[in-house]
Amino acid sequence: MRFCNNWRSSSPRKYLSRAIVLEVYRGMMSVHSRRSPMPTRALRAVLCAVAGASLAAPLVAAERLDARFGVAAFGAVDPLKDVKTVAACGYDYIEPALSKAVALSPDALAAARRDLQASGIGVETMNWFLPGADIKLTGPAVDREQIRAYLEKSLALAESLGAKVIVFGSPGARTVPDGFSRDKAWAQLADFLRRASEVIKARGYGMVIGIEALRKPETNIVNSVAEALRLAREVNDPRVLLNVDFYHLAFENEDPDVVLQAGPLIAHVQISDPVQRGFPRDDAAEPRYRRFFDNLRKVGYRGRISVEAESKDLAGDCGPALQFLKRMTAPPKD
Repeated sequence: MRFCNNWRSSSPRKYLSRAIVLEVYRGMMSVHSRRSPMPTRALRAVLCAVAGASLAAPLVAAERLDARFGVAAFGAVDPLKDVKTVAACGYDYIEPALSKAVALSPDALAAARRDLQASGIGVETMNWFLPGADIKLTGPAVDREQIRAYLEKSLALAESLGAKVIVFGSPGARTVPDGFSRDKAWAQLADFLRRASEVIKARGYGMVIGIEALRKPETNIVNSVAEALRLAREVNDPRVLLNVDFYHLAFENEDPDVVLQAGPLIAHVQISDPVQRGFPRDDAAEPRYRRFFDNLRKVGYRGRISVEAESKDLAGDCGPALQFLKRMTAPPKD
């Protein structure tokens, strides 16, 4: 399916309109996934009509970023084990590692579900889609049957936990082997994303995939938000969107204005201190924080922001980080 022309426009006046279109799409998909598939032609017509109607109105800048805040798995931080601490700090959700959750024993998974229920918060997003280099997505050794089996198992688990966004970082799985064609590897990644979308659609799951740009020390393909955006546009599937991670953007010295280009394709956002990769606390030493959040505000972002960072003292770090996020998303001061 291809979207109407308004969807692809880069005009700043259309960012909020495209965000509205995305919200309408998600709502419609949620309803029809529980009933029967909506015909592509009818869906496209409704989306284009909404886009046209919203473009007729003047752009209204959002004063506050309407976002939910969570804590993602990274390093010593395991949200499934630490959910009580995360909830006590005041976060809205957790973002566990999908590949680690898949590997849990039935007893461990049942215990995690009980802890989640007792905590009062839930799983809304999941990162670490694939496990290390155990499943290769690029190169001559790609096993399509292995990939399909993993997609079926992992996405079924993610759906049962309530995940709405699956972050596709997975550096080990996607790194291109030495000597292998990068063009072929790119096509393989696009094929993987389409296949993941096929499973989501066929099973009626209510989630999307968020392509994550990763810094060059971690992988050798899709290292910028601009590249992730190009890949998402080539895949051209409403279930394949973007995850924008401030840490990787800052490490690669990518201009935060790339957020303005990505616009409504941003399904999820992650953040950490770009120097220590720890929980962020203060924007005084990092001017890009403010530009990054201002640009999210400009495009009308309405979604989730996860802290994906290392911590040796989660109880001491998560509270100040949540206050930081609330300051960054608060109405701008004159």
